[in-house]
Amino acid sequence: MQTTRLLHQRALCSLLCGFLLVTSALSLSGQTTYRGVKTPPQDLTVDGSIETKAYVRGVSPSGRYIWAAYYYKQAAYVYDTELKKCIWQKSDAGTEIDLKYVSDEGDIVYQKDRTTTLYIDHTGQEVTITSPDSDYPMIEITGVSQRVDRMVGNMKPQDPLQRDVRPFVANRTAQGDFAITPLPIPAEDALGGKPEGTSVLALSPDGTTLIGRQVNSDSYYPRLIQWTIPEGEPVATSYTFPGESLFFNLDKKKPGPQPKSEDYSDEQEWEKAYDIWEQAVLAYCKKPMLDPMRCYYSPSTQRILFAARQLVLDHETGAIDQVLTPGYWDLREQRGEVLTKFEGYTATEALDDGSLLCIEEEKSFYHCYRIDPKSGKKTNFALWIKQRTGMPMEEFYSADEHGEMILGWPSISQDGKTLALFGPDLSNPYLFRGTYIQFTDPLGAHTAIRAPLPAQPQQLRVSSEGLLEMPEMAHHQIAVYSTQGELIALGLVSPSGQYQIPQSALGSILLIQIVSPLTGASYSYRLLPMAN
Repeated sequence: MQTTRLLHQRALCSLLCGFLLVTSALSLSGQTTYRGVKTPPQDLTVDGSIETKAYVRGVSPSGRYIWAAYYYKQAAYVYDTELKKCIWQKSDAGTEIDLKYVSDEGDIVYQKDRTTTLYIDHTGQEVTITSPDSDYPMIEITGVSQRVDRMVGNMKPQDPLQRDVRPFVANRTAQGDFAITPLPIPAEDALGGKPEGTSVLALSPDGTTLIGRQVNSDSYYPRLIQWTIPEGEPVATSYTFPGESLFFNLDKKKPGPQPKSEDYSDEQEWEKAYDIWEQAVLAYCKKPMLDPMRCYYSPSTQRILFAARQLVLDHETGAIDQVLTPGYWDLREQRGEVLTKFEGYTATEALDDGSLLCIEEEKSFYHCYRIDPKSGKKTNFALWIKQRTGMPMEEFYSADEHGEMILGWPSISQDGKTLALFGPDLSNPYLFRGTYIQFTDPLGAHTAIRAPLPAQPQQLRVSSEGLLEMPEMAHHQIAVYSTQGELIALGLVSPSGQYQIPQSALGSILLIQIVSPLTGASYSYRLLPMAN
């Protein structure tokens, strides 16, 4: 499942001017190790050269594949982090090309010429997906399931000035092609009226949850919509409006449908009705409101990330300024927050510990920060990684004119262990380069900041039911063996420091091995059977 990326382009010169460049090469000694780091920063290369024509767009669920695409240069490629080389590339493949998804098996989904989507499975079979609606011939894929058995997207009219779209779900058939079915549009939206524009933005890895957006005809008052596809069903059968409590005063009456001029014989009557409706909307909607363009999905945390927007009048110039604040909605916990304290930031990703990765757009799309909603603390993302791992990030990434490290727009794999970035090349700020870092645990997991195990760990405590209790070893890897060396169980000690030995193994002599995820230190124990 890929994160929906609505990347807002800006003039590179104005963003990158003044960057201070670090000239050391992006390479580390094979003997150099850092806490919780599996693979230190690596450049993405094509034919042995650093690729500078494409933006990193996503990471496969396990982190094996990273894909990049540059919409206007007709360039796209797939990089294999195990083989450490580019395994697929398209150049000058059409007037427009956009790589959408790569599975853990190497299946590829990419779009060509805005009208055709191509699915290439890892065996080389190629399937063409086109719109079945002649009035909406253009298609845009916005989400793919982990097994690539389902896609979601929007069918669009040929005329780019027409904003009307038709959201759809495409299911893979027994014949290997994809059948497109329009998604149901609710008769009443979150404002209590008929939605003017509905689009789908993302799909969960299991292919059951779809995230979308609804707006009025003038693109005002955006709100979220969530479709659910039951297991075994081909299309959504229900929908909800997530995050309503963040954006609306639910104790007030819904405004209802927007008055249309064609429904009134007198223009003054329509204007009066519209003014009344607009006042009801303003009372129902909280400030700031959801920004219509900045909305993303994090597959590793199942959070919707967004920017909320408030328009503020500059009394000196008379101009309308846009103030952005980051926010999130957690689909599993059904809660969220708009962080109004952090003006100027857009939330684009989330970490395992619940913190957000936010871009400060006023500086550039390379100024990324970790913001912790609980503590309210903001840290430069590169500095945060350095603090947790000891990795000298300043040796591998650029700094701005103030000496602040800059990392490009982040993408995180579904397992949370691979971080992919793009940003200015170390030798030329007007060229892009892609890099990635791999971690031993999900990025933001508590294991990455725990101290190493003590030199003399306490003895294991075990209950009569086989429950091990060892709070000083929380999050550590544990393996249970028989005296013959047979692996009985393999897992992780819980955050509270507990681990349940399989009931079938109780009554035998067991060998327990615990490994520190930070240092790799191994500790072994001999567990004797409990007396009856």
